[in-house]
Amino acid sequence: MNERLQKVIEHPFHKYLGVTTIESNSGAGKLSIAVNEKTVNPRGVLHGGVIYVLCDVCAYGGLLSLIDNKTEAVTHDIQVSVMQSAKIGDVVDFSSEIVHLGKRLCFIDVKAFVKGKIIASAKVTKSVLSMLT
Repeated sequence: MNERLQKVIEHPFHKYLGVTTIESNSGAGKLSIAVNEKTVNPRGVLHGGVIYVLCDVCAYGGLLSLIDNKTEAVTHDIQVSVMQSAKIGDVVDFSSEIVHLGKRLCFIDVKAFVKGKIIASAKVTKSVLSMLT
């Protein structure tokens, strides 16, 4: 596994949200979490901010399979649409796909599903940067 991807998986905030692994292959990313008491809003459903964060993490995770160690990517813009809620005990599967990777920008589509039914979608734009050493 890519060392950079492992650092994303092991980030304390991501672990708190329930991320245990991220798949990253040919620009596609996948991760899953189980909705629990720590990730719900006061109404008892998956917090929209958690969906936002994990869409961004999934997008970045997939992109890591296409960029080298001298390149970094940061979120330039993100638009998330939540269509349905998820409740405690639901497993939410996130998947990302690169739409276009250019020299300076990368466009990524992300979808979140519960039992195969889409609950959210996101369009993520990452700025692609050369890392200074």
